[in-house]
Amino acid sequence: MAIGYDILNGRQGASGYCRETGGQTELHARGLRPGDSCALYELLPDHAKMREEQTADGNGQAVFTCRSGNALFVTANGRVRLWQGGEENYLRACDWLKREQSKTGETLPSISPEQIKETEKPTKEESDAAQNILARDLEEIQIPITAAEHHQPEEPATAEKQVPAAPEPAYTLRAPGAGEPVDALPN
Repeated sequence: MAIGYDILNGRQGASGYCRETGGQTELHARGLRPGDSCALYELLPDHAKMREEQTADGNGQAVFTCRSGNALFVTANGRVRLWQGGEENYLRACDWLKREQSKTGETLPSISPEQIKETEKPTKEESDAAQNILARDLEEIQIPITAAEHHQPEEPATAEKQVPAAPEPAYTLRAPGAGEPVDALPN
């Protein structure tokens, strides 16, 4: 039984992969919006054939299963979001979808750039959670900075407060070893 993996190309944050086992293809899609209407298509030389349709789960994921020897692509709300192969397959899928929608009289809802920006903005809860994580991470890695390290001028010392600074220890290198030099290591 042969097993193969193929990473899918994606748009608008979508990602995924195909896993083929014994002629059965399982496609995993992520980065979709929860509740998106998704469809899996097989891309044939002159048209495409729908293999499965479902709704993205609450995490924006969908799993499709089919038998196919051709390139596959996934649509979300009538737009190509994931595809196998290069840009040529993406363009073929988009062209086929456009022709099919013009035959049936369907039109895709036009989305303005402002609407796209609104859908990409995180919710207030997501933003607050990200800020809390960032604050916690900064507290964990915070290193106290002394005035000398920060190059801030110190108050001028008076004659009575002046204390000679202790010299810093000099750094030393270890003795060379008998092993191979770094340049001789294998790649």
